[in-house]
Amino acid sequence: MAKKNGQKNTGGKDGSSPSRKKRSRKARAWLLVLIIAIITVIIGIILLDRYGDILFRPIIERTVHETKEAHEFNAYFVSEDGEGLKAEKRLIKKAATTDEIKEALNIVIEGPIERGLGSAIPSGVKLNGVKIKGDIATVDLSAEMIDNHPGGSTYEILTIYSLVNTVTLNFPQVKEVMLLVDGKKTATIAGHIDTSVPFAADRSLIRK
Repeated sequence: MAKKNGQKNTGGKDGSSPSRKKRSRKARAWLLVLIIAIITVIIGIILLDRYGDILFRPIIERTVHETKEAHEFNAYFVSEDGEGLKAEKRLIKKAATTDEIKEALNIVIEGPIERGLGSAIPSGVKLNGVKIKGDIATVDLSAEMIDNHPGGSTYEILTIYSLVNTVTLNFPQVKEVMLLVDGKKTATIAGHIDTSVPFAADRSLIRK
């Protein structure tokens, strides 16, 4: 049948329209991407199956090693009611007893993670050192222990026993803790408790 005057033929030689050709090219492109993705996944599975143990063994071994090299202990912080101490589970690395005590005390000095608990350690306090002789641990703290202490008998008691209980209740070989400030014995920290003698644990302060 003859074409009508003014009517243009928009199809190609094969009779397909440009829009149809464009869709066809897009489909081929997506198919190519899909094929590449499938091949990549297959290669990945093969490599993982063949070399996965080699690739991931160091990570697994390191994780297991780090877990074995750390253990839980109870760090004692001010309880929610502000009248006692509450234990917070924390991790320290396995080491010599003196080093473990240092790490445990530094955690107490840094303060709690658990919401609601508070720190009884004055701001700016640093741990100068720890020595163990017999069943007594001597803990030397910086001058901020006295200089920055807010005072009050309750707070002074909690300051002392957050340290003493953390040491004696986690390290049974230590029966008492002697507190020093800048290497010297002090009569008191805030005027209420005699700190010239060592302290044993006080479980009556612990809240559940």
